[in-house]
Amino acid sequence: EFYESCDLLLGISKQTVNINKLVLGDKAKDKIISYVPHGLNHKIYFPIDPSYPKYDEFLSFKKEILGGNEYDFVINFNSRNIRRKQIPDTMWAYTQFVDKLPLEQAQKCAFLLHTQPIDNNGTDLLAVKEMLCGDNKDGRYNIYFSTDKLDAEKMNWMYNVSDALIQLTSNEGWGLSLTESLLAGNPIIANVTGGMQDQMRFEDNYGRWFEPNDQIPSNNTGTYKKHAPWAFPVFPACRSIQGSPPTPYIWDDRCKSEDAAEQILNVYNLGGKERQKRGELARKWVIGDEAGFTAERQGYRIIENLEKLFETWTPRPNYELIKIDSRKSKHTTPHNLIY
Repeated sequence: EFYESCDLLLGISKQTVNINKLVLGDKAKDKIISYVPHGLNHKIYFPIDPSYPKYDEFLSFKKEILGGNEYDFVINFNSRNIRRKQIPDTMWAYTQFVDKLPLEQAQKCAFLLHTQPIDNNGTDLLAVKEMLCGDNKDGRYNIYFSTDKLDAEKMNWMYNVSDALIQLTSNEGWGLSLTESLLAGNPIIANVTGGMQDQMRFEDNYGRWFEPNDQIPSNNTGTYKKHAPWAFPVFPACRSIQGSPPTPYIWDDRCKSEDAAEQILNVYNLGGKERQKRGELARKWVIGDEAGFTAERQGYRIIENLEKLFETWTPRPNYELIKIDSRKSKHTTPHNLIY
């Protein structure tokens, strides 16, 4: 009913656009349904090099946020401590990754989490860290929490402290921290679900950026494997149905920590120069015409769609009579479930 009441629907992800069309069915032809992905200020999020005017301040920030230590490889997580973000699994994936390395190399790696360590909507991450890492006397498991609220400039500094960002959320509308990290020139490790798929740029059999449809509503089953060089996807190992009374059901894509650990290792093995090269490709794509995940491009897309609406819109009747008992049950799934 909500979608039917709208003349213009702007989806932040390709999956949202597909859901709009599936739910509306035949009525979709009377709507303008367009893809308008999230946009960020690309002048705030960017790669930092020694020419940066505040480079010394950035280095001081880096030293402070990592406890005064120097590391060769840092991965970052930035999101709320809530259950669907799968943070304990992400921490577990990190410890499994460093367990694959000789001690000397493991000691030069770190995991930086910008989140509240304890939250009733999530869990006690400090206890999770203690369980996974023990006393860490040999310095193999270097896990840090960033708890201060950071302004946009310092958020960019945090991404530049890191070599990659990881996000294993089990259901995600978009994943803004992925976009911020890509703009800062970092590869991403992410669960293949929701809007996060868009940012990994999966290709279909014709070399086109994957568009969900009624037969393949998501690439979570790995129908398409080819993706952008900056992306290190983790395909879900299982799916479950979660929900609450206001939202009775939502599909959860859950990946294995072992698979995520393998992708962290793959990013690590690239080496600094290759990671930088792929990060540069990511930023170029994000601010380019195809993706256009910038605030400026998002604004233009909204304007373009509003102008199209004003050119084609006709007023509705004052009321509409709907025979309720003839309508199809709303408790149906308008696409094929693939097992």
